[in-house]
Amino acid sequence: MGKRFFRLGSPVVRLFLPRLTWRWDVPFDGEPCIFVCNHERAMGPLQMAINFPLREQSRIWIYDGPLHRETFRAYVLQDHWWKEDGFLAPVLNVILPPVLGAIVPPVLRSVPHVPVYHEARAMRTIRESLRILRDEGQHMVIFPEIPTAFGAHETEKINEGFLCLMPMYEHATGRPLRIWPMHMDLEKKEMHVKAPISFDMAQSLPDQVPRLTREVLDGIFT
Repeated sequence: MGKRFFRLGSPVVRLFLPRLTWRWDVPFDGEPCIFVCNHERAMGPLQMAINFPLREQSRIWIYDGPLHRETFRAYVLQDHWWKEDGFLAPVLNVILPPVLGAIVPPVLRSVPHVPVYHEARAMRTIRESLRILRDEGQHMVIFPEIPTAFGAHETEKINEGFLCLMPMYEHATGRPLRIWPMHMDLEKKEMHVKAPISFDMAQSLPDQVPRLTREVLDGIFT
């Protein structure tokens, strides 16, 4: 089934998603790039997978945990899929993981994606992403915010691992890899794509991480 499942199911899911206006601050240049977006729980990934105008040329970073039934429970409990202190939390913690674990992993695996690993396997994600960017000319879609509770996230930090793709891609191709921040506003029913963020090859990555992080945060949350 794989991608066929995603293609067959997408039109049905699209019927239930809010229709967004896609507003670009500057015209897209068509170069392989990284799109970063606010998560808005499940709505950000759904919109990017189903309605993003460039979805056919993009791969979404998806954490490896929810891709497999065996690791699904541990991932959703640490990722705050529901309120930890809610009245129904003890019941949800028992009932929902096995039910969702039978449904969600195969659906996620059908989405064009790159598995995101942690620790020792993290470079597998980076190498595969670099290969796709360089050899296939596709884009990466990444949700870098760090969840802290149900519906809440860090406001001064992001997961920064993907930033290393910028110098790696330019070293490999001689061309810049830009980040296009996106802010989804469900009240306005708008996805606002901001002007791209560039990397300065004359400076080291560690020296630029604070600036890049700040620009990403400002881009996806405001």
